[in-house]
Amino acid sequence: MPTANFDEDGILSRIHSTTTLNRAAYLVALATVATLLLLPPAVEAQESYTFTLSALGGVGGATNADKGDGIDNSGYQLGFALVTQPKTHVGLRIGTLDLASNEGFGGGGAFTNVDLTYATLSGEYRYSYEWYESGVYFGLGAYNLQGLSLLDGSDFDSTSIGLVIGLTGEFNLTRHLGILVEFAGHFTDLDEASTFITANAGIAFHF
Repeated sequence: MPTANFDEDGILSRIHSTTTLNRAAYLVALATVATLLLLPPAVEAQESYTFTLSALGGVGGATNADKGDGIDNSGYQLGFALVTQPKTHVGLRIGTLDLASNEGFGGGGAFTNVDLTYATLSGEYRYSYEWYESGVYFGLGAYNLQGLSLLDGSDFDSTSIGLVIGLTGEFNLTRHLGILVEFAGHFTDLDEASTFITANAGIAFHF
């Protein structure tokens, strides 16, 4: 009889322990989910938005190319940014510049129909004023030059990683819409030109 009582108590004890562990695991899981669900609104409450999409157009070019070093070439840029902390954003920018020039591009103007395509990932810190925000960002980039050789008509393709430093200014039209202006310097290891400047303006949509 004592043995039966001992076995029954042991089984009940194990059942109680298992139930307690399951309940604790459930509460931890519930708290984790609740934290993840509440985090975006908390960030949004302080910033009034969580994500930004932007579409910009502008000018730019190489500053140290042997030929084709003008900065009045047309280009465009698409961007996506995530608010990680109040006034702190992480942004992805993808853009292109048309570097076509009557004098050619690169060493001795050896290339034509040259385009620069880039993608940058950067951190940005913003400063708020009464009717606009300014910002500064810094990050890494991937850069690709493509064109045609004037010598034999063959394809030209050169790729490099690099750094980007930029300034932003945004003028809010509504809570969800703003006019965004950006100016950036791009520093690469491309042989044909290592430094590029871009200046863009367009629309930013917040949500």
